Amino acid sequence: MLNNTNATSRVNVMTLDTQAIAELVPVALLIVIANGLVLVLFARRKKLRTAPNYVLFSLAVCDFMTGIINIPLFIIIAFTPVITSLEFRYYMAVLVSVLNNLTAISACYHILAATTEKYLSIIWPVTHRLMTRKTVIKVLQVVWVASCIVAFIPFAWVDMEDAGTQANLKVGYVIFCIVAVFLLPYAFMIYAFVVIFKSIYNQRKTKGSIFSRPHVSRQAAMEKRCLILFASMATIFLICWLPWFILMLLYKVMYNVEELELPAHVFVLVRYATSITNPVLYTFFRRDFNKALKSLFKSKRLRRFSSPLFSRGSDTSEPVVNLVDEIAV
Repeated sequence: MLNNTNATSRVNVMTLDTQAIAELVPVALLIVIANGLVLVLFARRKKLRTAPNYVLFSLAVCDFMTGIINIPLFIIIAFTPVITSLEFRYYMAVLVSVLNNLTAISACYHILAATTEKYLSIIWPVTHRLMTRKTVIKVLQVVWVASCIVAFIPFAWVDMEDAGTQANLKVGYVIFCIVAVFLLPYAFMIYAFVVIFKSIYNQRKTKGSIFSRPHVSRQAAMEKRCLILFASMATIFLICWLPWFILMLLYKVMYNVEELELPAHVFVLVRYATSITNPVLYTFFRRDFNKALKSLFKSKRLRRFSSPLFSRGSDTSEPVVNLVDEIAV
């Protein structure tokens, strides 16, 4: 089964689980490809390197880690006999659980940071103008440091001999994560979304003549589209990760956990879905990323058709030159 809620329960597994590997590998590949594309776009298109987009770049790094580190480690530790030392497998199982928590916590705080930036840009525009690239980078540093601190807390009791105290600490940690990663951030995000939507609606209602101007109306539509994007990202994250943390809590407090095997099997895959949907959402629904993506593929096609294979010395040079001209237009 694909359950790693009780990570240490699988440290004695020494068989190869091909079914689990077959389910996880395609997910990891999709995550790496989708987020790798975002990283390439950000590296090759200077226009994308705006202060708000640095939050999305950092989120893509977080999601990329899930596909390139978390899932491969999870596969090696839980579903292969590669590591034969039980003690080492135990510590690695704890590390995998911590890294999954790290990317989950970091992703939530990134969405919170993006929502806060949009909230300031609409509700407090004067304050938002003072926000520079350096300011955003400092905020992202805080996000990563806070995420690391919260995620690595379980190592404090990994070698604790008192099993009862250790069990209580695990329950307290999961409850803390539910409050600090979901309840508090989402309380603010829901408030911010409501306030922003009201602000946009009121501006449209009270300044109808102004919004009739094409450029102002277009700007308002872009703000609304961006807000819907972040709201969608927050909703998908909540749907994918909150049930997993609730399952973790149930595993800690329930005596008979066999009935949790099926939902755990489902949500161990579903929780990774956010690492795929995030890059897809802001690549195709944010105009700047979408434009950069089309520009990248267009330049690739132009480079392919203008390769030495179609040089002037060949019989097909004229048609290809014409084709390149048509594409460029």
